[in-house]
Amino acid sequence: MARPLKGFPRGRDIGALASRARRFFRPLGRALIVLLLIATAAHAEAPVGPEAIENFLTRGKKLFEEQEYAGAIQTLSPVTRDARATRAQRLRALELIALANFIRGDEGAARATFERILDIDPGYQLRDTSGSPKIRSFFEALKKQLIPNFDPNAGADLEHAAPTAGTAGKLVEIEARATRGGERVFELVVATRRRGELSYKVVTALPRGDARWRARITAAASSKPYVLEYYVEARDAGGAAVARIAAPDSPLEVALTAGGPDTAGKRAWYNHWYVYAGVAVVAAGVTGIAIAATRGPDDGSLPPGSVVLTP
Repeated sequence: MARPLKGFPRGRDIGALASRARRFFRPLGRALIVLLLIATAAHAEAPVGPEAIENFLTRGKKLFEEQEYAGAIQTLSPVTRDARATRAQRLRALELIALANFIRGDEGAARATFERILDIDPGYQLRDTSGSPKIRSFFEALKKQLIPNFDPNAGADLEHAAPTAGTAGKLVEIEARATRGGERVFELVVATRRRGELSYKVVTALPRGDARWRARITAAASSKPYVLEYYVEARDAGGAAVARIAAPDSPLEVALTAGGPDTAGKRAWYNHWYVYAGVAVVAAGVTGIAIAATRGPDDGSLPPGSVVLTP
């Protein structure tokens, strides 16, 4: 019979060792399992930044533009329920969902979604650029039902022309026209900011006659591309907003490529002679400032005579 090697534990000793090992490792194994579950849960609940939600919005908008309305609704719906989405992101997703439902003929779902929009922002202005009178009428009728004292004939309606892309360091020109209620518009302003900034810079647009205004905005030079966000607001003589295209928390945007020299030392557009000449003309009570203000270097995005307004 083979004898056990010297120093090697006998069978009963091995059993005792195994029993002690199990007692030692059992709580350790449980602790490892708990730690693994905690790590998994923490990963699942890790906050998703605005950029991740923007990806959903971008995909949903692309599907909407490709007329894949069911896919757009499915992609955008989680954004409307995600507590991490900003107010502006939820509103953008809700409008696209409402429009998709309306186009598909599901007016009940469109109404319910528009109601959610008006619950968040009773003064919401549609970002829809199709100009569809059916969509506008449906939305305005719903507003009248849900918002006390809503007068669809008050205020004004605006349309505008703006580039979708440009170059940093050069002019970005935005033209707006009041299609209704132009007599109520005392001034028209365009507010812009670089994406990521908290505050807007406000530029007063120059009147061009026939309820038209043009804003000439110098986009800051940059060695990197960036997005210029903006919204347009018409104001009455008391300074109250009577119409708006987009909004501070849901702006439109212009994608700018890198470019432009160092602008330090250059005169801003409002320091040129023709702007002062235009101010002097207004002060004298003579019309024609729009003509004077359009002189100068023709390096803008909307040269005079080539503006095409969206229908």
